Amino acid sequence: MGPRPPVRLIDRTTFTVAAGGMMYALTHRHVHEQHSFEAMSWAPMDKDEPWPSPTMRWSWKSVPSPPPFAMDDVITSYALHPDGHTIFMSAHDIRYHHLPKGTFSFDTRTSKWRLHVDWALPFQGQAHYDDGLDAWVGLHKDGYICSCEVASRSSTSAVEPEWKVTREKLFHKDPERRLAFARPSLAYMGDGSFCLVESVLREGVEFKCAFGDRDGCVLHLSMFGLKYDRRGQLQTTRHHTNSYVVPKHLQTVSPVVFWM
Repeated sequence: MGPRPPVRLIDRTTFTVAAGGMMYALTHRHVHEQHSFEAMSWAPMDKDEPWPSPTMRWSWKSVPSPPPFAMDDVITSYALHPDGHTIFMSAHDIRYHHLPKGTFSFDTRTSKWRLHVDWALPFQGQAHYDDGLDAWVGLHKDGYICSCEVASRSSTSAVEPEWKVTREKLFHKDPERRLAFARPSLAYMGDGSFCLVESVLREGVEFKCAFGDRDGCVLHLSMFGLKYDRRGQLQTTRHHTNSYVVPKHLQTVSPVVFWM
């Protein structure tokens, strides 16, 4: 529930993140189309309205400092700094996806951007801060969970933050049952607990028979914690998984988990 999003946000959002008492949304839908950075905040209402109304409301406005990304750049990962005011974003050139364009940070208090040289956060999508590890945690490629030390807000060093991955896979365990359009989704629930959701084909079901009202897909839900062992390796704790048959599944839908 909230104010109607601007037209430039509809069906174009790359990611949204809450920071500094606002909701930020970065948009970029097509190649050669400029990014847009919008913020939803609690702001005074226009006093020229002819009828009695509240003095404050949630409203959208463009961030005064435009995103420093080229039109061919795509945001591959992002994370909120523990200070609650600084958003880190890693970008790649869509033409050379394996080459990072760098990591940028945006300070919501000053509306200023900073480039952190040519390294990228090691995640796919959003990472979450775990205060027990004092690290960001997110999804790494090939089915592993990754932790990464928090980058400095002020440093422009070329040294990439140290990161580690779990030894065991938590998703993409059954390649033949993967759905190419359905991305795994991770949420942080506080107290060192995470929830991972992945949508896959039911065992024995063919792809062409899986969608609609056919019970052809299964939702894997994994709950786990993380810690470093005595050798400094990242490992899961309290790990348990449940699977749920999805009674109806659209081929264009990718389930997303969130925590409130």
